[in-house]
Amino acid sequence: MNKQIVLLVCYCFLSVYCCRWFKDITISAKDKENRSFNQTINSCIERVAFGGQTAKEIYVRHQAITSLGKDSVRNLIWLQTISFWGCPIVHITSKLFRNVPRLKNVQISYGNVKEIPRGAFEELPAMELLRIHNNQIDVIEDLAFANLVSLKSIQADSNKLEHWNREWFTNTTKLEIMNFQNNKIRTIPRRAFASLTNLRQIHFDHNEISIIHENAFEGIEYLVYLGLRSNRLKEIKLDMFPNQIRIKSLLLDSNYLNFLANEVLNKISAKDVTLDNNPWKCPCLDRIAYWVYKNNGTIRASSECAGGRIPVCAYPSTFSQTCLEHVDEDVTKKYLKNLKSLDPPLPEYCVLPD
Repeated sequence: MNKQIVLLVCYCFLSVYCCRWFKDITISAKDKENRSFNQTINSCIERVAFGGQTAKEIYVRHQAITSLGKDSVRNLIWLQTISFWGCPIVHITSKLFRNVPRLKNVQISYGNVKEIPRGAFEELPAMELLRIHNNQIDVIEDLAFANLVSLKSIQADSNKLEHWNREWFTNTTKLEIMNFQNNKIRTIPRRAFASLTNLRQIHFDHNEISIIHENAFEGIEYLVYLGLRSNRLKEIKLDMFPNQIRIKSLLLDSNYLNFLANEVLNKISAKDVTLDNNPWKCPCLDRIAYWVYKNNGTIRASSECAGGRIPVCAYPSTFSQTCLEHVDEDVTKKYLKNLKSLDPPLPEYCVLPD
């Protein structure tokens, strides 16, 4: 009896996603017991790259990395901190992280990143701190920081942003600290922080802000810090703030302010105020000083451009002992002329541009 043997050969085609974002980079890390070790990476930063070791903290410093892509960091369930510092990263994509449920602190700083795409930081349920400062960022896509349910602090200072958009933070409601100083932001839009009622610190110092739109601070009742120093503000308008907002530290130095309207002063309670290096009308400055005193506050000299040589205020051409509540370009020009004529000259960063 002939038996026909049919040999069935099954071919199993296994498709494996191969990560090639990193090649021969050295990282330093700490494990769950805080023991330090170094590791060379030639794929993704992932569990299999560490053998039997766990990684709780990972630091990638001054490595030749130009891009971060999908799943660059994945399958590290104990990871709490990752830092890319001083790497020449230019491009990042969406979905940088996967299966890192304990990751709290993310840093991509001192690089060359130009754009933050939507979804770059999704699937990070535990992230509390995001640092993307000291890059070249001039574009942030809508919803780039949306749905980050644990985010408390974002440090995006020292970039090249010209615009600020509240849609970046949709459904990111636990945010407490926002740092966008040292950018080129020109305006603060309407209802900029309306959904961010937990905000306590807003750092917009050292930008090019000339306009704060009406209701910009709607929804905020108390701030520990509001930094608006070194901008181009000529006026703080009544409709910018909600009624009876309380601010612990209000920094307004190095702007182009001639006055603060009496109605504005009645709306705001501030304890620690910086005012110097503004072209105040002298009677208006006297009124502001009384407002601070009445609120048991303090006028503090700014740490940058203060001192006996910097003019405190100026009088209008038509002398008045009353605070005239309008922008007076002549007062501003007189003040700027005095600043520039000081001998020896002030440091360049202390002289307001015309």
